[in-house]
Amino acid sequence: MKNPKSTAVIWTFCTLVASIAYACNVPVFRYAIERWPADPYELVVLHDDKLSAEDIAAVETLRKADLGADTPANFNVRTIEVDEVKDRLLQDLWNKRDEGNGPLLVTLYPRNAQEVPDRVVSVHPLSRKVVQRSIDSPMRQQLAKRLLSGDSAVWVFVPCGDKAQDEAALERLTVEVKKNQQSLELPPQDELEEDDLFQPENPIELRLGFSIMTLDRNDPKEAFFLEMLMGSEPDLESLEEPMAFPVIGRGRVLYALVGKGIFRDTVAMASRFVVGPCSCQVKEQNPGFDLLLAVDWDEKLGGAAISETPEKPTKGPILIDIPTGKK
Repeated sequence: MKNPKSTAVIWTFCTLVASIAYACNVPVFRYAIERWPADPYELVVLHDDKLSAEDIAAVETLRKADLGADTPANFNVRTIEVDEVKDRLLQDLWNKRDEGNGPLLVTLYPRNAQEVPDRVVSVHPLSRKVVQRSIDSPMRQQLAKRLLSGDSAVWVFVPCGDKAQDEAALERLTVEVKKNQQSLELPPQDELEEDDLFQPENPIELRLGFSIMTLDRNDPKEAFFLEMLMGSEPDLESLEEPMAFPVIGRGRVLYALVGKGIFRDTVAMASRFVVGPCSCQVKEQNPGFDLLLAVDWDEKLGGAAISETPEKPTKGPILIDIPTGKK
């Protein structure tokens, strides 16, 4: 759900486009973790003077973790001298910096993240601390572990700091997540194994499970994680309300539920989508954006249980107006 200051719109998911896309019985969350590679972020180091030894070490730390690394995170690294910058966005970011701060580390959302208001995740002076928290964090490691262990979706809850609001929102989320875990059903195993996409040599043992993680806004180790979430939709950073983000697959955040928008119908809609049959295999036809995570997904998953299928042309997404739940 979009934030309350804009039109509340949620993309219609795979179950609503079955008539215009190749359908399969494999649940969305399983298809996503096997067949939706995480989109790459761009980490750009902007500098004017020659990089210092400390700066070079920071860049090398980034390169050792990028898509060319043995255990890659989904990002690419570039170093650009300011005089060679052609991108107006990067030029503007450099011109706005405080004089004498040295190189900047600019993090940009993946180019496929079409719903983000602009591509900028964060802009910080280059430092070892900024580099380390950008590459990975304890909570992101735990998030990936839960998704790899079979969680259908992980809800990331972000408190606002108002105790009454936070407790009420987390209680609503907890009740509805538990309710959906108990009431929803996965396709029978025999039906799954009859699917054209199923590879019998790599059987799927599915379980239906949702979990909730609470992100501490004041934890410096999670600052970059918070920046990714808050920059994903217009005005989220300015809202003083609790938020919840459903995450599936290889770290794909579907959207934000905000304040009283965290309620029965919106949680149920996300849950039904996640465990429902995947009817639109084309990743870009689905909502959301991918988190930057340092995970070798293919190595951790082992053999794929779902074969690839040729992508078929699909129409654009259908949009549904959803009430925000606010007074």
